[in-house]
Amino acid sequence: MAQDKVRLASVGLGRWARVLARGIQRGDQVEIYSCFSRDEAKRTKFQEEYGVPNAASSYEELLADEAVEGVIVTTPNDTHKDVIIQALRAGKAVYTDKPIAHTLEDANAIAAAVEETGQVFAVGHSSRRLSGHREMKRWIDDGRIGDISLAEANFSNERGLELTPNTWRWYADKSPGGAFIQLGVHHADTLQFLLGPVKSVTAHMRKLYTKAEVPDAIMAILEFESGPLAYIGTGWASPGVYSMNLLGTKANLQYDLDFTHWDESHQADDWSSLKSQFYGEAERQPVELPRTDMFREQLEEFGLACRGQAQVEVGATEAVRALGVVRAAIESSKRNGESVLLQEVIEKTGTGE
Repeated sequence: MAQDKVRLASVGLGRWARVLARGIQRGDQVEIYSCFSRDEAKRTKFQEEYGVPNAASSYEELLADEAVEGVIVTTPNDTHKDVIIQALRAGKAVYTDKPIAHTLEDANAIAAAVEETGQVFAVGHSSRRLSGHREMKRWIDDGRIGDISLAEANFSNERGLELTPNTWRWYADKSPGGAFIQLGVHHADTLQFLLGPVKSVTAHMRKLYTKAEVPDAIMAILEFESGPLAYIGTGWASPGVYSMNLLGTKANLQYDLDFTHWDESHQADDWSSLKSQFYGEAERQPVELPRTDMFREQLEEFGLACRGQAQVEVGATEAVRALGVVRAAIESSKRNGESVLLQEVIEKTGTGE
């Protein structure tokens, strides 16, 4: 079986590369065949920790390896464009962690390169794969929840209080929107997965407690093309919170996940709950959640897509729209909460080239 696994290579070998590597090890469809970091000691440690048989001394060397079928990019957001486009033009499929880039200009340039090369491209908006959200989608599709008027979502944690000038997330030009581009962007994708495209965004951002350049308290109101309204709250100055509520004409759904178990996605369902409340009923009933493993599942899907055996669920189009919500929120906050149309923001930024 081992020789049949899809051969992927990890680029950028920090904390998140290790989270994804553990996800891959839980499955049997793909393997980390090679890796690259400019730091030789980091390459060696990653190889030893995850049994990676090969390492490249340069990015060019890794991309020249014909055995590598796809590249997993977990480098800082502001480096995504160059790293991704170089791989695409070298004939490699690319999976990148969310967000697709730190700016819409870069994101649109990546999308153009994906179209130009025709290579498989996936973005790690993993939260839409959580069992609670998959169950929400089933309730929407089969009509159990009725017509949704409102959605409420929050994704916050304490990471903003831990930032230092030695970390790239400290800087506004590298991580614009702070907590929103790192955390809230997950909800921006998942809500569009559930409710369709966002039409406009109204938002306020504040830097209250972090010493970094970026905001740590953001509230955004999303208007969807289909009609509903949604609230996204996201912060970087509190213990971890991950939640989403959907309010429908037949029922409400309330989803909550203990963020401390986020990294080990195969265990997340043990620390999450989904409850329903039907119209006319006072009690909230637990909803059974099938087992999921968002990191393993998305990387196996990407690997099989490299061989034409699957389709990527989140590609450039979906990722650009999620990042577009972040950009629209930043623009709205600058204008003291003025409504900003998502499509205008995306089109205004062009291709970035």
